[in-house]
Amino acid sequence: MPVPDQPPMSRAYVTADRYVQWGGHLLFAVLMGIGLARAVSGATGSPVPVILGATAVACWYVFGAIAIAVRRGHRERAWVLILLAAWTVLTVFSPDFVWVAFVLAMLCWHFLPLTLAVPAELIVAVVAVTAALREGPVGAGSVLGPLIGIATAIAVTETVHRVVDAAAARDALASELAQTQLRLARQEREAVVLAERERMGSEIHDGAGQALAGIVMLLQSATDPEVEPQRRQAQATTALEMATTALAQTRSFLRDLDGSAVGADGLAAGLQGAVDQAGRLGLAAELHVHGTPAALSEQSRSVLVRAAQEALANTARHAQATRAMVTLTVVGDEVHLDVVDDGRGFDPAQTGSGTGFGLSGLRSRVARCGGAVTIDSEPGDGTTVHVCLPIEAVGGAR
Repeated sequence: MPVPDQPPMSRAYVTADRYVQWGGHLLFAVLMGIGLARAVSGATGSPVPVILGATAVACWYVFGAIAIAVRRGHRERAWVLILLAAWTVLTVFSPDFVWVAFVLAMLCWHFLPLTLAVPAELIVAVVAVTAALREGPVGAGSVLGPLIGIATAIAVTETVHRVVDAAAARDALASELAQTQLRLARQEREAVVLAERERMGSEIHDGAGQALAGIVMLLQSATDPEVEPQRRQAQATTALEMATTALAQTRSFLRDLDGSAVGADGLAAGLQGAVDQAGRLGLAAELHVHGTPAALSEQSRSVLVRAAQEALANTARHAQATRAMVTLTVVGDEVHLDVVDDGRGFDPAQTGSGTGFGLSGLRSRVARCGGAVTIDSEPGDGTTVHVCLPIEAVGGAR
């Protein structure tokens, strides 16, 4: 028995659906064969009209089954209604075809809309009961038998409908879930790419970028004819040293894409290096360490060193400060880094200019370790950059 259009199903369901179709075709062929055999054997006159009628009905069934299988549409309604009419005429010639009503009842309920299916089922029931009463003795069985068979056919067809709908809903849900998983995976990959791009930009800014900015400042001073020759020579030497250091950092970064490693015992040394670099840029800076942050991870130590480098570099380039103080303090389960200068200060809300990898990159780095950055500054009143990291979070930094 042909089935209506359904969304794409699983291979197992398509196989089961094909079995249902062939089962319906086989049932129709068996019932038509039984009816034809009984009609021919019990014919009192020429069996030719019955044979021709049965052949016509069978050919129409085969034609419709093939046409619907090839191209489905509204044509199955006309096919079912013509098949019903042809079967009705056939039962007039021979009531032996009454049991084909079981297949017709399934087809009507399967293909026709409810407004047509109900009247069609009533016609099938009337024709079947009439044929049964003509075929045998009048009794309850002649009425109840066809009606029970038709009701069973309707129940089986409705069950198939519900199974098909449930399978379609399940497959649609599975498809939607797969699409959602693909979309989430794509979004996750994009987020990873963006995070890595931001990390690499921050590394370049905090490493080679700051070094180049410092070198530019030193070379500008070294090429100034108003500066004393001895000082210009010292500044050129310092610029060369910074360029050599920046080159080494860049090579390390390109080698393992992580130029920010700070050894387990190198946090104080890294902070002192940031202070020394600020001194070479003309900013008098000093470092104070209170406590031993031994539980910090490599990423956390790198964040603290980069924070000090960024704050001191900004102070040397923009703050017009004479002194700066870097303080590292361990208090309970937190580590605090403060960089304080006596420069001209600024409005923290007005930080939109620049490369975009400075303070924003610092905030991103600290946030990935579960910490926070606070900037306290006012025009004419210096600046304090405060970084707070929870030791528990940074011990297993993300």
